[in-house]
Amino acid sequence: MTTPDTPTATSAPAGVVSAFERGLQRGDNPQVAGADGPASTTLDSRWLGTWRRPGSRRRAPCRVCGHTFRLDDTVYLRHAEDGKLADVTHHLRNLPCSGQAPPADPPDPGAQAAFFRGVDNTDPRPDTLHTVRLMPDDPVLGHPRQRNACFVCTHTFRLFETVVVCPCSPEKPGCRKAVHQDPARGLGCFEQWRSELTVQQCPMNFRTLRRN
Repeated sequence: MTTPDTPTATSAPAGVVSAFERGLQRGDNPQVAGADGPASTTLDSRWLGTWRRPGSRRRAPCRVCGHTFRLDDTVYLRHAEDGKLADVTHHLRNLPCSGQAPPADPPDPGAQAAFFRGVDNTDPRPDTLHTVRLMPDDPVLGHPRQRNACFVCTHTFRLFETVVVCPCSPEKPGCRKAVHQDPARGLGCFEQWRSELTVQQCPMNFRTLRRN
């Protein structure tokens, strides 16, 4: 009785594995060439949703600024030797995290804040929603290691966006919980939450609310 020969274990050369992994990425997202460098965030981008940085179980925001990735964000990709995506950072002038952003001075937060104050004074927002603009050092922004996020869209709050603070009682805030309300940036989260909420509970302490 003869025994079948045991198949000889083979492994593909590293170059082939790398090319295969990069090819998979091009198939998933044709706008990304599978190479290191700048890329635009689309609905097919792995880093937009469930991508995890190697060795981590958490949804991976930008490791430098701590902000989540959004549609149309320009990012900088880095791949491991085997071709797998290893790191993603923002590549924007207002979030120059990649270290390889275009050679230009970073924007001055003080000048930007003065600009937005002038805009708000010239064209004030309707007071019915009690929105506020997030200025530098506002605690709602958090910090790179612990960013605060909108409980509707789950994206982090960015500088100069407008939000509703204490959505249960924006006219007399009782907490610093916030939700986006910035239609100019496509973030109408507060109105969406207010119109779709079926169980009226405070997202901060879960007490029952009364609809006006």
